[in-house]
Amino acid sequence: MTTNEFILFGSTHILTLFLIFSISIGFSIYARGIYDEVKFSVFEKSLGYLLILNELLKPFYLNYFSPEDYNWTNTIPLHACHFSSYATGLFLLTRNQKFFDFAYFWGLGGGTMALFTPDIEFTFPDIDFITLFSGHGILFFALLFIAVAIKQNITFDSYKNAIKFSLYILPVVYLINVIVGGEPGFEANLWYLMKAPAGDSLMNFFPNPPLHVIPLFPIVMFVFYILYLPYKLKEKT
Repeated sequence: MTTNEFILFGSTHILTLFLIFSISIGFSIYARGIYDEVKFSVFEKSLGYLLILNELLKPFYLNYFSPEDYNWTNTIPLHACHFSSYATGLFLLTRNQKFFDFAYFWGLGGGTMALFTPDIEFTFPDIDFITLFSGHGILFFALLFIAVAIKQNITFDSYKNAIKFSLYILPVVYLINVIVGGEPGFEANLWYLMKAPAGDSLMNFFPNPPLHVIPLFPIVMFVFYILYLPYKLKEKT
């Protein structure tokens, strides 16, 4: 074992999760009490641009700082969490509900899972550790701010939209993987449709990609519905 190998739920991992969740929850609750759309306008737009630019620039600095691990073929910013960041950023810039529909379910569902079971080999200060937790951390922070401070609503139509968007995008992403290809070790693997992530995850219990989609999608639908439940209960009360 190398001295800086990433340990799932080791002290560094737990501390990082604590910082992300405590800052996100604490700030969102604080902002909820003083929220004013005009006063927070600059903050929201800055956060929106940060979410989008961070994902668009990531391939460039990954290739620059770690060329032995990355090439343009395996850094295309079109993973599900990339889409979630774009959608969250676009919502903050436009207030279009459809962007939040996708971002809320995929960002909190898939993004939180990435925080708990990250696809990385080494711990801090490795670049993979920094980029994964900073990117997903900002996404979680923004989504909680939107849900708690802005009080943006989610409906059953939002749930259906998230499912539909996923079904529409899935075959397109798979086709991009096939077209891009890539040299061994640098293959395109968007949405993990070509091979399972290196780290431990739920995909360990499913068939090899892309057949894992068949049993995984019903689970995704269930997780999305669990995320919708607080809003459903809110509607009833």
